[in-house]
Amino acid sequence: MVNQVDNSIDQMGEQIGQGIDDAAKDITSGLKKTGEKTGDFWENWRDYLTPNNAEKFVSVALLFPLFMTVVLWLLTRVSGWVYGQYFLPLYDFFFAIFLVKALFLIGSGLGVAAAGYVLYKNESKRTVWGWLTGAATAATVLSFLGCLGINQSYPYNGLTQTFKILGWVAVVWGIDTCSRVLLQKLGIDVEPIISRDLAAYRDFYQTYRAKHEAEEKAEKEEIAKAQNGQAGPVSYFDGTGAGLFGTYLLYALLTIITCGFAAPWLNCAIQRWRTKHMVVDGKRVTFNGTGASLLGHWILWKFLTVITCGLFAFFIPVGLQKWNMNHTYYEGEKGAEDSCFDGNTFQYIGYNIMQFLLLVVTFGLAYPWTHKMILRWQTKHQLINNDRLIYDGTALGMLVRALVVILTLVIPFAFLASPWAYCWLWRYQYSHTHVDHSSAE
Repeated sequence: MVNQVDNSIDQMGEQIGQGIDDAAKDITSGLKKTGEKTGDFWENWRDYLTPNNAEKFVSVALLFPLFMTVVLWLLTRVSGWVYGQYFLPLYDFFFAIFLVKALFLIGSGLGVAAAGYVLYKNESKRTVWGWLTGAATAATVLSFLGCLGINQSYPYNGLTQTFKILGWVAVVWGIDTCSRVLLQKLGIDVEPIISRDLAAYRDFYQTYRAKHEAEEKAEKEEIAKAQNGQAGPVSYFDGTGAGLFGTYLLYALLTIITCGFAAPWLNCAIQRWRTKHMVVDGKRVTFNGTGASLLGHWILWKFLTVITCGLFAFFIPVGLQKWNMNHTYYEGEKGAEDSCFDGNTFQYIGYNIMQFLLLVVTFGLAYPWTHKMILRWQTKHQLINNDRLIYDGTALGMLVRALVVILTLVIPFAFLASPWAYCWLWRYQYSHTHVDHSSAE
């Protein structure tokens, strides 16, 4: 009996270690690919050190006080969630603020150096407007030395207020400078004309919107061709936020009213809606699980969580994933007896340990990469009618979408927009989910 317990503990440790090792390999692979793409820059960085590139950096550096405000706001909102999930000590949050402030201060210093480099190399840039831009970059440094960019810091005094005003001046000047340098390709030496600079932002937005609408139209046309048999099988998600909102709102209210008793029905409703809008390589997916059949598992899981003082809660995500996949199959094909999730809880724990370490080291900035890491692990352990799936999306492709989802969770009342945010995220996720044909070879 003792030997069996020892062997079980050893196997658990090996599986957790294997999960950490696989996660580390996933991250290492991603870093290697990124390193290959940026290797040319580090090897030939002097080729990029031109007055033109320095001028572009100056225009962005002027906005650093504003960026600092956004980062501080996100840190404040997310810190409570991170503290509650990973039990981080509070001093980590203050250290994060100190580190972020130091990084922005260094960036602002580089902005001053870049402005000086531009003025030194090009005499034509030494106009009144060029010198004012250089002074504005110096104001960003003072704003970070005296306070948190354009945020007040303690103790409050008149000097701190002056530094804060300098930060705002730099930001306003930076908005105009970005228009002149980045959009109009004119330079820091050109006189700012407000109407012309605002028109440049308007034209940029209209161009971006037209490009985005064209991409969406092309994507819909490709899906329509696949549905009509005029193109090869593609993966996509065709659900809408409005459709999810009604389902989510109804069952969320029922869950609240029933003190959580309707949670199994909420899970099944969301899973059923989500899968029926999911197409994998031309095959639409469906889900036949019911809240009544999940209820027994749900009660057992909650009971085990209570008697184990919360330890069994680590097993619930994988258990729920297994149950969901056992009720998932291709529409029009045989039942879900050939569908399953073959990952285990200890691998899941290993991946979460790696995610925790990376989030702590990077103060949450690595979230898109860690999310992709866990998503790839989850997908490769999913089988639908014996078809093993694979996810080939990138962290950068999901970056903006993941940030939007996070914002809907941390901004008061923004959760009302979360169905649209999740559908936007799922459109990218499922368009990069395919059958892993290599596993069948």
